[in-house]
Amino acid sequence: MRRKKRAVSRFAAILLAGSLMVSAAMPAGAVTVDWDDLTDAQQEQAYHQLESENQALKEQLASLQGTAPAGTGANGDAAASSDSAPSSDSAGSSDSGAVSDPSAAAAQAQSAQIKSTEAFLADLAASFNARQESARTHTNEEVNAMSEADMWNFRFACAQVERPFYDSYHAAQFDDLNVLYLCSEYCLGLEKQFQAEEIWNTQGDADEANRLYTAGYYNRAYALVELCEFYGLDLADEYQNLKNAVARMDEMSSEETRNASVDPAKVMQVQELLNSLGFLCGTPDGIAGRQTASCIERFQTMYGYDPADGIIDDELIGQMQNQLAARQG
Repeated sequence: MRRKKRAVSRFAAILLAGSLMVSAAMPAGAVTVDWDDLTDAQQEQAYHQLESENQALKEQLASLQGTAPAGTGANGDAAASSDSAPSSDSAGSSDSGAVSDPSAAAAQAQSAQIKSTEAFLADLAASFNARQESARTHTNEEVNAMSEADMWNFRFACAQVERPFYDSYHAAQFDDLNVLYLCSEYCLGLEKQFQAEEIWNTQGDADEANRLYTAGYYNRAYALVELCEFYGLDLADEYQNLKNAVARMDEMSSEETRNASVDPAKVMQVQELLNSLGFLCGTPDGIAGRQTASCIERFQTMYGYDPADGIIDDELIGQMQNQLAARQG
């Protein structure tokens, strides 16, 4: 089936939303989720619900209309710095300072939110590391000895360390669509953990708070692991816990067969292109597994190719080569 280019806003991914509700229960005293503390059934449920959310996000993005960029620099060279503010003398302003053209106002607002990828990566690493430093103020043994209320207060205090990062980036836009997607995923994870605090403080519902907090953990884990593997972020040792959780989640995936008949050399070419574009699918090995198909689907969705079917063919390779050439040019 021939894929046609569908117009997708480069800002659309920031609107991604979902309601991943992982019901896997965390031990009461755990500072972070330990995958081995979950039962097999809880692990499987967590995996499938995360997959369901990712599909919902892709469908929401596919429904949005706009204009996709032809290609941008790998590091968002033209983007503003992470602490940029709207210019007070932007074109389109009247003498009173108000923007007379609504479309110009929208463009001005969008431009003000565009972030530098390099600044984002530095801020993300600093935010994650600061959170881990806060968590180290108590050992797991000390947290286990806390009352339920004290334990939750400690956990929420750790999450709130990342509030400045969330405030700066939850509405951010990037020229790089994959970075935009991953930033949105990480901020979505933080938002769920902030919601968990609100649920606990207003309703005292430990089960719902736990569900939201855990769901946010996995949103953050998947985004951080992909960003770290591609950009080589300097993260605290606790990052390994997130990486292990993601690896265990991936192990639970069902067998992927849609590209089983594709020449392994062509599969490896696609994997190399995916990695070059920032859609991390692991070491190119010529095996078209779930991770490869999932990365293809995300590439197709991000750049507006319809259908986003994860199928490897010559047309897909041409599309990826065009995007890579535009990015490098």
